[in-house]
Amino acid sequence: MLDLSTLKEAGMAVALGLMMGLERERSGFERSLEGREELHQRRESDRSEGQQGSLGARTFALLTLLGWISVKVGGEGLALPIAVMAFAALLIGLFYFETSSTQRGLTTEIAALAAPLLGMLLTRDALLAVALAVIVTLLLLSKPWIRAWIPKLHREDLTSTMQLLLVFAILLPLLPDRTLDPWQVLSPRKVGWMVALIAAVDFLGYALNRILGHRRGALMTGLVGGLVSSTMVTVTMSRQARQDPSHQGPAQVAVLLACAMMACRVAFLAGVVGGPTVAQPLLLPMAAMVLVLLAGSAWIYRSGAMGLGETELAVRNPFHLKRAAAWGLALALVLLASAAARAWFGDQGLLWTAGLSGLADVHAITLAVSSQVNSVNLPAATAVLAMIIAIGANTLAKSAFAWFSGGRAFGRRLTGLLGASLVAALLTAWIQR
Repeated sequence: MLDLSTLKEAGMAVALGLMMGLERERSGFERSLEGREELHQRRESDRSEGQQGSLGARTFALLTLLGWISVKVGGEGLALPIAVMAFAALLIGLFYFETSSTQRGLTTEIAALAAPLLGMLLTRDALLAVALAVIVTLLLLSKPWIRAWIPKLHREDLTSTMQLLLVFAILLPLLPDRTLDPWQVLSPRKVGWMVALIAAVDFLGYALNRILGHRRGALMTGLVGGLVSSTMVTVTMSRQARQDPSHQGPAQVAVLLACAMMACRVAFLAGVVGGPTVAQPLLLPMAAMVLVLLAGSAWIYRSGAMGLGETELAVRNPFHLKRAAAWGLALALVLLASAAARAWFGDQGLLWTAGLSGLADVHAITLAVSSQVNSVNLPAATAVLAMIIAIGANTLAKSAFAWFSGGRAFGRRLTGLLGASLVAALLTAWIQR
């Protein structure tokens, strides 16, 4: 009798091949349209795989089905799947040499070699096979975007990317996992993971900034710039507002949105390092802060203070090994200082340390207290309060930058809205305690 589950699996194999092949066939058709001078020399009936010199949807579907059949027929043996792969590689290689040109690469042929393998994998792990087929298709689709990004890349970007991968793949596993201090909070591997985490978030913001360009509207400046540094956005926007008073509204919106992104960053980092124990009590205070900041941005927009001009925010690549080492040292000092302050002076000592640390940077104390919730049983409520106090100290620093760099009118409105967001976070934290 016909096994419907087997028939469904065969249909899935065909569907995966069609998904990849349709993209290749469409890509080949677009290439043929670009060469208009050659189209009149070709017949309408040849407007298929042969015309584009590319493997199409039917070929990919047959390749995945062939791989699936080889496993079904061959059973547990490897002889038939290996023979099918060798046969497919031979056919694809002959096709490539028959249709190759100086302008053509190997992308389609490599994808075609993956097709029978995906069909074979479908019999072992269907979900993984589907996920890999989607990834292959996305890679095939990404050609225009990659070609558009390559001219924007600097050698510094590639170097920093390789350094970041080096940290994750090689350096972190080599760091010792034991603690080195009497308070049991300073572990080289834990510090390394925290540095890598913050570097990855900074690098994401930098990549978005490069993709979207330096010049953009106030909304994107605040959202993207806030991923890198809300303090940098505050200083840059304050200076632009002083130079051109018509930019005060957009600059204030950019600063408020950057601070909202900072609150989201704090919640994300605390959740990754401290887990649900920290994330749950921190969620409502951060949400209250973000809502007040978004409401302030909407109020400035509705008041008519928003101009239509663009703002400019030039961001340097945030990741270098030297900077990562310096940031790791600073994080280690904050970890030791917060643990020592709590051991010697109780929770009040920790909160004072959080305030002093927050004047310069919020993320170090966020990572420090989040990790201590699980390592030394720091109460989650105390950790949340320490983070809010650090944000408060950092907010005071931003308000000072806004006053001195942007002028009295610019700084007064920002200080009021930033202060209101801080009060909302403190009240929410106090209520849920």
